[in-house]
Amino acid sequence: MELRKISIRQAAEAVSCGDISAHQLIEETLKNCSVLNEGLNIFTHLAGIDALEQAKAVDRKIEKGERLPLAGLPVAVKDDICYGVLPTSFGSPAFKEFFSPYTATAVERLMDAGAIVIGKTNLDDMSLGSSTVTSPIGPTANPWDTERTAGSAGAAAVATGLCMLALESDSGGALRQGASHCGVIGLRPTTGRISRYGLNASSSSFGQIGITAISGENIISAMEVLSGFDSRDASTAICKEKPVGQDIVPETRELIIGYPAAAFDHLVPDLREVFEQARELYTELGFQFVDLELALLPEALQAYYVIALAESSSNHSRFDGVRFGAAEEAGDLEELYCESRGTILGREARRRSIFGTLLLSKGNYDLYYRQALKVWNLVRREFTDALTKCDLLMLPAVNKLPRLCSEEAGFPDHWSDDIFCAPVSLSGMPSLSLPAGQLGGLPVGMQLVGRPFSEEILAAACDRMVREIKLFPHGNS
Repeated sequence: MELRKISIRQAAEAVSCGDISAHQLIEETLKNCSVLNEGLNIFTHLAGIDALEQAKAVDRKIEKGERLPLAGLPVAVKDDICYGVLPTSFGSPAFKEFFSPYTATAVERLMDAGAIVIGKTNLDDMSLGSSTVTSPIGPTANPWDTERTAGSAGAAAVATGLCMLALESDSGGALRQGASHCGVIGLRPTTGRISRYGLNASSSSFGQIGITAISGENIISAMEVLSGFDSRDASTAICKEKPVGQDIVPETRELIIGYPAAAFDHLVPDLREVFEQARELYTELGFQFVDLELALLPEALQAYYVIALAESSSNHSRFDGVRFGAAEEAGDLEELYCESRGTILGREARRRSIFGTLLLSKGNYDLYYRQALKVWNLVRREFTDALTKCDLLMLPAVNKLPRLCSEEAGFPDHWSDDIFCAPVSLSGMPSLSLPAGQLGGLPVGMQLVGRPFSEEILAAACDRMVREIKLFPHGNS
């Protein structure tokens, strides 16, 4: 069964009807994972026997007449999301053999629906980054060009057909940029729509669990399982009751898309041309465009990093070798902290912790952190106002092609990669990354940003755009 050419509903139906057993599907998938992982470095851990046992359990449920919406479907889970059967490393060598005593709500819901976790996917140091270049096991290679980074290992797994869904974290844009680099679809949902219980988020305000798939239809199939209230995550309380009228998805031809032209000035000319061509094609399909302004993107990126660094400093303080993480040998308490944290936290995590501590120190708190909170409010207001004039916003997902795996870049350069994604994180709005075209044989993605709880509209627009334009070879055509 070639997973890239069928939908989740079709695959689940094939398993439920006995055309292929869950065990056969997972056995075949694991063989492919072992072969491709050697060259692409997608997985930190593969499930192996545990996945096959899960598959047998799904087959037994089907024999008893149970209907499972995700029956037998292989799913990859990013290694900062807890799953009790496999180690959860958080991108740190100190946790490479750590088994969480519980499983994240999102993972539980997928498994209850019949999905099979085939492995944990690679990530940056403590999940701080959007390229995997700071991963202790090395970067994940891009399936389109193995000398370049995938940005997101989950996106690489979906693009290569190793799984139908990847469960990933997204703070400043790792999921969406990875989807762009690999030519697949990535959704960062409305804040609070998917439970974050079991996610190790360095930035508590912005960390979300999202989904990567090959189509908008598959995204919504997963959302139907994942959405909803979770008593273990108070932020999902808003999702206990679905908003009235949310089941109504308008015809995509009726949608008005806001186009902030000045935002595209941050792109090099060749990359900007990709989006201008995409706009022309979408106009021919019947989408209506309206020009508007998003003036705060640079300030939003700066505010995001001030807040995110401050929260990283606070959240990483628990990794001291006493409360969390293995303790190193030391002569006194200060040496214990220094040695233990130096082992647990990689270079990027230490850098962010130090910067965050500085930003929260006396004098800097009012000068930087408090001002960043004010910008955060202005950004939310700007996005809210913009979406009163249109149904969706169109923004780039990336400002450059994926980096070379061997490239050494300074941290300001890496942080600047988030200029289009981090402001959307501040807004709290749902954002879906989809292919807009190609440049130099590599996919280039754009974001569709919608009003809160408009994921179904985003997915419908996405599939209309991709189906008609046939922008990428890895997806359904």
